[in-house]
Amino acid sequence: MKHVAATKITVFAVLLGLLLASGCTSVTLRGYAPFVRDLDGKSELCISTYPAGFPTEVGRKRAGYETNEDLYFQVFIRDIKKRAGPNPHIESVCIHSFTCRIGDGPPELLLSGYTKNFWMQGNPQADKRVVPPISYHAKGRVSIEMDLTLNGKRYSFKGDMPARESRIVAPTFIKNQTL
Repeated sequence: MKHVAATKITVFAVLLGLLLASGCTSVTLRGYAPFVRDLDGKSELCISTYPAGFPTEVGRKRAGYETNEDLYFQVFIRDIKKRAGPNPHIESVCIHSFTCRIGDGPPELLLSGYTKNFWMQGNPQADKRVVPPISYHAKGRVSIEMDLTLNGKRYSFKGDMPARESRIVAPTFIKNQTL
């Protein structure tokens, strides 16, 4: 028993040493806050953004990455309890229109007549029109309008998605994949 405890302490000490010796890498993620609305008590509409490309390295002294300024939308009518995977509560769905407006710019129709509960802008399987990404504006907002029918009932929403940044910090050895 004492041997197992000593081995665990040794492994922990080695890992801690690696973490301290390797430094840290940070990733700054840019996007707009999700827009989530209850539909029928079983399903909810979730509109979010995700980076249109991979993060780029910034700085040499302190390892860091930032997502670029280009973002795509994702629309998901999901099970309110599971929040991932198939939604068993959907019998029929039609997104009549999904429009966005950045700041005071003109509105842009991103989606219409779409009959699935999941859409990713920039995904060639779901985005046949190949709509270009939107731009991130710090301290900005994206206004959205959504008009859809779920299981025979019509819903319309308007709202804002404010800009936000978050940062993730990880040991540099994970970035370099040296373990």
